[in-house]
Amino acid sequence: MDWTKLLYVLVIALLYVPMVFLGANVFFPKYTGSEGYFQPSENCYGSYPPSEKLTAVEQQQISEEQRKTENECNARMRAEEKVWNEARNEYNGWKYAAITGFNLIILLIAALVPWMEAVRMGIFFGAVVTAFGATVSYWEYARTKIGFGLMLIVFFVVLWFINKWAKRAVKKKR
Repeated sequence: MDWTKLLYVLVIALLYVPMVFLGANVFFPKYTGSEGYFQPSENCYGSYPPSEKLTAVEQQQISEEQRKTENECNARMRAEEKVWNEARNEYNGWKYAAITGFNLIILLIAALVPWMEAVRMGIFFGAVVTAFGATVSYWEYARTKIGFGLMLIVFFVVLWFINKWAKRAVKKKR
């Protein structure tokens, strides 16, 4: 194989992968960067310096009140975090579906448009690596019927693509 063609394939594939993930974060910006983790709306652990002027009984009573207040606050924060996690999971599930759907469209275009072989193979490798990377990166969010269905379709398009490309390669050798 010509090294120039191999270089073209690698350049296209190496540019395609970050382009898709960057595009996903541009068009689906929520829950990325500093918003990628839960940030509580209140601090449950205020600072309560012990007072030496209080008796032991009074300090004990304040400690019990503090614990009760902290436990109530923590319960609210756990409920808030659960709602936030559910929203993030749904959002990232759609982000995964968008990445996989985009890969599917690009694979179909690469298979149907009569581009140079190096361009077609670069797009093919880029789409395959991106589909794999998206599935690994968004594993928690991809485990849905839609995610599985999209990955199944991508798998069969890849098989079709390889079969079609392999037939052309065999015809060229004859």
